[in-house]
Amino acid sequence: MKVSTFGSDSSEKSDFDNAICLTGYGRFHYQIIAVCALSILVVGFQNGILSYIFPAAQCELHLTSFQQGLLNVAFLAGGTISCFVWGILADMVGRRSVLIATHLLNASVTILMSTNPYTGSLVACRFLNGFFIGGPGSIIYSYFAEFQPPKYRTSSVCYCGLFFTVAWLLLPLLAHLVLPLTIEVTVGSLFVLTPWRLFLILVALPEILVGLWLIRMPESPKFYVAKGCPRKALVVLRRMYATNSGRSPEYFPVKNLITERNNEIGSGDKMMCQGRVARVLKEMGQQAKSLFVPPLLGITVLTSSIMFANMFGMFGLGLWLPELFIRFEQFQTLHPNASISVRELSSLPPPSKNLSCSPSLDASVIRSTVAMGVTSLLFNGLASYVSTKTTARVITMVTMLLGGVSAGLIYWMRSSMQNLVLACVFQATMIASNMSTAGIAVDLFPTKVNGIAVCMVVCAGRIGAVVSNFVFGFLMDKNCELPIFIVTAVVILGGCLCFVVPIPKNREVIDMASSFGKNDMEISVVSGKFR
Repeated sequence: MKVSTFGSDSSEKSDFDNAICLTGYGRFHYQIIAVCALSILVVGFQNGILSYIFPAAQCELHLTSFQQGLLNVAFLAGGTISCFVWGILADMVGRRSVLIATHLLNASVTILMSTNPYTGSLVACRFLNGFFIGGPGSIIYSYFAEFQPPKYRTSSVCYCGLFFTVAWLLLPLLAHLVLPLTIEVTVGSLFVLTPWRLFLILVALPEILVGLWLIRMPESPKFYVAKGCPRKALVVLRRMYATNSGRSPEYFPVKNLITERNNEIGSGDKMMCQGRVARVLKEMGQQAKSLFVPPLLGITVLTSSIMFANMFGMFGLGLWLPELFIRFEQFQTLHPNASISVRELSSLPPPSKNLSCSPSLDASVIRSTVAMGVTSLLFNGLASYVSTKTTARVITMVTMLLGGVSAGLIYWMRSSMQNLVLACVFQATMIASNMSTAGIAVDLFPTKVNGIAVCMVVCAGRIGAVVSNFVFGFLMDKNCELPIFIVTAVVILGGCLCFVVPIPKNREVIDMASSFGKNDMEISVVSGKFR
């Protein structure tokens, strides 16, 4: 191991974790919280908009049930395919650049979708929505956490995740205000602006704001350290200090930043002699490969399995619960004093659809959606507070086990109120465990591959969502107990896996131990001068 010092002053040196603590906690962090919260909010919007535009667009576009399902699958497929792309790019060119590009591109696709009169092109747009939103859907957690001092990293990710739940509260309220409107504005000879198209445009506006806002924010200083650019990291840290304290950046006490980096001079020179595309592909291959060899292989498999179990339940049973609630409501309207089991209810014909082109949202659907959203918000707030007292793996374990038990109990419920209570518990625990699993990934993976690692974990979860939808599609109407108990078993198994999640080590130790097979490390003390 070699020690090298760059610059004249090496007296006031610090490692990254200590340096970011010295920036304080104030106005800069509130800005990061605001922009990342808005980013997570629009990710939640994209995941939920189809539930509200389906009834409105069904008559105008003559959508069949198969086409509606195809739109859902296209979105999930786009998000699954994009995980590796955005994760690798985030670790190569930076989190901020990827977030800006994906948000602005996704907003453009959403606006294009609002002008589209053809079902086939809507499917293509939803695929692109999933592809682009897959970037901020996972990278935003790495970007946000890397500005936080070690003490607050896990809890801050959980708190930021609350805004995914807030999206589920705002969407039905926005839909309730916009979709019942009776407007038809002909835009040239292209399309007629109807309420559901206006709804899509309104959803795209905050995403444009996020993209423009991120342009004014800095890159993650932790990313700069991982890429061997401590001078740039110091510039960001000084900006954080100045914004938080109101003092000049020159008063920041850290003048020299200690970093660990690979001593791969020969390899680097060789890569510089290659073409840009070859260098990019080689680095992409190295980053992806590092997740599937020790010491990261076990962590990759473990965290991916937990996220698979979580989203298998959340996007399988979770998406079916509102439909079940409507069936209970319709049955009890026709038979006020009768009760019915889930097995008997699932054999009844699907709820009648409103074929009117002037859609209205059923009040019971709004009440149930808002109730689940409020419960999830309160529960996630509690989980975020508890995360400051315990570890992310404990939160994930407890919430997954609670979610699995509530999923199993759904089979025995006999009223819409019982369904609503269990739906609230299941949804709240699944969202809380989803966010805490992301926190586990941020803690356990080294910074230089954190972006692709978190995307890998989210990708595994999306695969679980697709598999779960197929399971429910094939089994729900004929053997409803099978998918319910499958979800129960998978979610509980995911909770049990949390018992073997390792306790996070010091970040610098992780970064050193996970170098791409290189033992020759260099500790550099770099003096950065503010510019």
